[in-house]
Amino acid sequence: MNNLIINHKAVWLAALIVQFIPPLIYSEVFFGIRWSELNRVTEADFASFNMPLGLTASFLTGLIAAYAMSWLFARMNIDSGYKGLLAALIIWFAFGFGELFTINLFSLRNMQLTFIDESVVLIKYEVIGVILGSWTRRPGTTTEPEA
Repeated sequence: MNNLIINHKAVWLAALIVQFIPPLIYSEVFFGIRWSELNRVTEADFASFNMPLGLTASFLTGLIAAYAMSWLFARMNIDSGYKGLLAALIIWFAFGFGELFTINLFSLRNMQLTFIDESVVLIKYEVIGVILGSWTRRPGTTTEPEA
């Protein structure tokens, strides 16, 4: 019988930490220039973008992903960072990458966009997986990470 429970502190921490991944991946240091070229967008195109709405949506979707993974991990008895990493990889590949790859294929989008966009999702899921897997909780225990 599984006795892991959702660790809300770990979920919120994971959702907060993964907010730093997209700005890094889409920066000029990594794939931002190529991503902009492939999407045919410029900085001027983002002048009218509603940044507060975008940041709120990003945080909420990260929080939803973290809670969903936490729920799954509790049922799968994921109790280590390594198991969390592997489970997150399987979840990403099965439900994220495959779907976007197919959608972009039929949308005639450049496949480089698929790999750039999905690299962000993969890294976010892996970070969430490691945090949740490492910071497990059992009834009656503290919220400190297990050794």
